[in-house]
Formats: sequence, structure tokens, C-alpha cells
Amino acid sequence: MIDALIFDLDDTLYVERDFVASGYRAVARHIALCYRWPEEIVFDRMMGVFNTDGRGKVLEAAAHEFIGSSASVSELVDIYRRHSPSIQLAPGYEALLERLHLEFRLGILTDGMPEVQRRKIAALRLERLFDAIVYTWESGSELEKPHPFGFGLILDVLGVPPSRSVFIGDNPYKDGRGAHNAGMRFIRVLSGEDTGRSEGCHTEEKADFVVSNLYELPGILQHAGSYETD
Repeated sequence: MIDALIFDLDDTLYVERDFVASGYRAVARHIALCYRWPEEIVFDRMMGVFNTDGRGKVLEAAAHEFIGSSASVSELVDIYRRHSPSIQLAPGYEALLERLHLEFRLGILTDGMPEVQRRKIAALRLERLFDAIVYTWESGSELEKPHPFGFGLILDVLGVPPSRSVFIGDNPYKDGRGAHNAGMRFIRVLSGEDTGRSEGCHTEEKADFVVSNLYELPGILQHAGSYETD
């Protein structure tokens, strides 16, 4: 019997790349306004660096190329972090979560800067669909997944034992290891940057079930004997 479903946020409930692009768009708009560069040129350049070098180099490259000062990186980082994200759930996910909420208690456990993660939650309009949302970094970034702290906290808030809970996420190490070490089952979603990540040889990282997307959850839960269909 399963009483609670606990979800990772980034690349599980929405596509994190969309948030990254939204942040770069906000930065490009700022550079266009303040430094008189065409917004599309700035944005295209930032996405190009992201695609080739990863997000760690993007804002530094933009500051150097379009502003001419490495001191401006902190300015761009602040804009990226504080922007109101343009992101959305996949079509049908909202209705799916509403349906699941009729049968289960729902939670979100997420790492990252709490103020940034809260903006994502607000943009996705998720608060009304979930009984508990825990931001691990509110208690310290060293307590991010797979540290047991967040898993134990959200289970306490939901009031359910780990044996009657399932964690749904995309990262075998952070989500799988953390869930299994907390005594929960783990459903891996093959999405985002960790799609090709191997579960390795660690038993605690191996998923109990694997899905391509959240649309498959009702069938998996029914198969597990925990979901009643109409």
C-alpha cells in the first residue's frame, strides 16, 4: 500500500533547460537595454555557449563579450536568479497531478537556492497540488539529496512511513540513493541531463521502476497494487 508520492522538481515535473533558457532571456534583455546590444544576438550567443560548454561558462562569457568587464558577472548572476521564470508543466501533467492527489498525499523535495526554487514552484502553480514542499538548502546546501535529512523531513511533514511512500525523480545518485537509504521505493523518470546516466553498481541507486515520463505513473502504481483506477 502506498500513501504518498514524493517528487523531485527539476527535470522531473518540468524541463530544467526551459528554466535556463528563461534566465538567459532575462539576462539578454538586460544587456540589450543597458548596453545596447541586440537581444537576439546576446541570447543566441549565450545558448550557444551553454550547448557547447555548459551553464558554468555562460554568464562569464556574456559579461566579457557584451559588457567588457568580468566584474559584471555578479550583476548577470543576480538577474538570472531573480527573474520570474517562463516555464510550464508538460501538457496533461496538471490534470495527472490532480488525479493522483485524490488518491495520495503529494510532496516535492528539491535542492537549490530556496528563493529560486520557490519562483519555479510559483510559475508552475504547484502549491495547490502538493501537501508538502521541502527545500533542502533552507537547512544548508550540505544537506541536499542524497543526504537523509530532506527525505526524513518531508516524510514527517506528510505523516507517512517510508515503506508506504515512493520517490519519483530523474537522478539515480541523488534521488535513487537518497530514497532507498530512507526506506522508500524509487521510480526513475528518464528525462533531462541524467537520462543517459548509469545507475552504476550501487544497489541503492537502482530504480524499482523506470518510466519515460509521468504519464506512465498510474500504470506503474496500478501494477504495484497501489493505484485504483475508475
